[in-house]
Amino acid sequence: MDHGHAKRYACRLARQLAGDFFPGPVLMPHGMLHAMEPVLAVALGPARQGSEAFAAALERMLRGRPDGPLLLALWASASAGEIPHRDLREMVRLLPDRLRDQPTSRGELLTHLHPRVSAVARCLLAVAQRDSPAALAPAERLGLGMAVTAMLARLPADLSEGRIAFPSADLERAGLDPAELRQGVRTPAVPAFLAQEAAWARELLDEGLDLRGHVGARLRRGVRAVVLRSWKLLEQVEDPRRDLFRRPPRLSVRQRWACALFAHSPFRNQRRLQRAVRGRRCGFCCGFCLGWSFV
Repeated sequence: MDHGHAKRYACRLARQLAGDFFPGPVLMPHGMLHAMEPVLAVALGPARQGSEAFAAALERMLRGRPDGPLLLALWASASAGEIPHRDLREMVRLLPDRLRDQPTSRGELLTHLHPRVSAVARCLLAVAQRDSPAALAPAERLGLGMAVTAMLARLPADLSEGRIAFPSADLERAGLDPAELRQGVRTPAVPAFLAQEAAWARELLDEGLDLRGHVGARLRRGVRAVVLRSWKLLEQVEDPRRDLFRRPPRLSVRQRWACALFAHSPFRNQRRLQRAVRGRRCGFCCGFCLGWSFV
């Protein structure tokens, strides 16, 4: 086992676990992306399992004795990015705790999500050398928006396990009974609930776009691409022609490349970016690009 093997292993694991949220095709500096991949792989994989053996292995890694390819890659990233050890420990400590079924309000849900998202965001910002308080706030909002989007995409799987991760106040506001939602049938109240939660996720993502002002040009593309992908997933959630319970949201390879193309476009404001995602003319891209993007 060497560092090259460990880096490739962390890359494959991060791609598999992050799925549609992985920042690719290539938009960011290779070295920085490879340094972020072990953090993503640990946060989305072993850290969520709550294994005492992994926590002990992490402590040995922090003392300079990494065991296994993933921890070797994480040790290299932590050393190069100067990630504070307390942030790595907090990430591994907090992520295993699952949210209880059906929280009461959005405030309770955000109280659970925020410290976990914040720990991961601080680690990634440290790798990017952008760990200032001004950058942390929009990074946390971006992470929360991605978390809510992932909850919507994962809704059928959660329902199959008998769990509802969304607040009971939101269900009540949409006129949706929890028992009705657990049936997994698109009744008249379900689209209103999905549109309501998608609008909340978009609001969080829009606030997270402010992170672009705190990172360099190439990292800015990665931020735009993540938001574009989330918007496309939310469009599938709201699509009245698509049954969310039988066809969970998922991006095709063509849609991923389209998001990458739009992320390279120098959009000056959010409205033009949103219009471009919906396949309308934005004034910057050619008609061929917009027509090809999301058909």
